Amino acid sequence: MKDSITGRRSFLAAGSALLAGLSTVARATLPEQGTPPDVGRKFFADGQVMPFAGNTIICHLPQQGPDSAPFDALLDIYRALPARSWARKVAVLPPSSYHMTIIGGANDKERRHPLWPADLPLDMPMAECDRILGERLRAFRLGAEAGPYRMRVNPEAPSAKEGPLTMRLLPFDEAEERKLRRLRNRLAAVLGIEDAGHDTYGFHITLAYQFAALTSAEDAAWRADLAQWKQQIIARAPVITLGPPEYCLLADMFAFKRQFYLE
Repeated sequence: MKDSITGRRSFLAAGSALLAGLSTVARATLPEQGTPPDVGRKFFADGQVMPFAGNTIICHLPQQGPDSAPFDALLDIYRALPARSWARKVAVLPPSSYHMTIIGGANDKERRHPLWPADLPLDMPMAECDRILGERLRAFRLGAEAGPYRMRVNPEAPSAKEGPLTMRLLPFDEAEERKLRRLRNRLAAVLGIEDAGHDTYGFHITLAYQFAALTSAEDAAWRADLAQWKQQIIARAPVITLGPPEYCLLADMFAFKRQFYLE
């Protein structure tokens, strides 16, 4: 009888250990909780792009000429993405959209102050808002804050809360940092828009938007890929040179239609 009890205890202990091991595996492969922040705002839950009408001031990445090396490097990432298992959970942007935002304008989904121009009615038609801000910016002069703007890839790893795929950028030196911050301050005053993170805004190029939760393995995989891709870009394009700011209109995240260059 004693041997029987001992055997049964050993069997139960082994079973508990097996279940614990399976539980650990399951936890490692379960999706992280929470909905990605741009689902329901810029993208549907299946990855389809949503309407997002608005205006913005950006610098498109040069696709031709002597400053096109960064675009070519990012294009290689675009080519590599389909082979990555985690890529099925991100909406990849078309390379023609690649840009760095100088300052965000107004959009149809965030009609509240201070994200909407302070002196414009919150119910103003989007097209009218586009027109008024365009008129203000045509009269704006860049002066000492004129480009070109020199940036570099931020080699640091993204935060634990960040999802793929954002290529973080840094001004090339302190002088460039001061110039861009002054420009953002001046433009914020002209637009009547200044969000809570205005002073700490991080420059970047967005390559894709996450629309589905990642497993812990997928999260580790994209971070490893991003680290490798950053080093490739740094080697091929240590300086990212951007031209004059553009006032653009958009219907969604796939295209930013230039109306004119700021002068």
